[in-house]
Amino acid sequence: MFRLLALCVLFTVGSLQAEEAVPEGPLYYTIEPDIITNYQNSGQSLGYVRVTVDLMLESADQMPLVELHIPLLRDAINNLLAEQNRQEIRSLAVRNELAQLGRERLNDLLLKETGETPIRRLMFTKFLYQ
Repeated sequence: MFRLLALCVLFTVGSLQAEEAVPEGPLYYTIEPDIITNYQNSGQSLGYVRVTVDLMLESADQMPLVELHIPLLRDAINNLLAEQNRQEIRSLAVRNELAQLGRERLNDLLLKETGETPIRRLMFTKFLYQ
């Protein structure tokens, strides 16, 4: 009887561990809240841009690494956007280039801090400017 009970417990624990397995493949992470920053509009006036940023990570096990460094990553995206002017902010082609440049900058920062480059892609899923 005891052996049957022990076998049932082992089977239950094994199935629970299988359910908690980390999914393989890419994982998406949304940086929250949105990033809001100023950019040089025209003359001495400033415009502002508000973006939602989603990161495609290489694997789910890199999520804690990215979450730990979110302040550093937010600052890098904020600086990247603030370096742009009005024409660049409004250009769809430049926006796509910014996403690529942003991914490179974030991976460079994470490489220096952690020795890993977990970000496969950076996407602006909301891009509002004024």
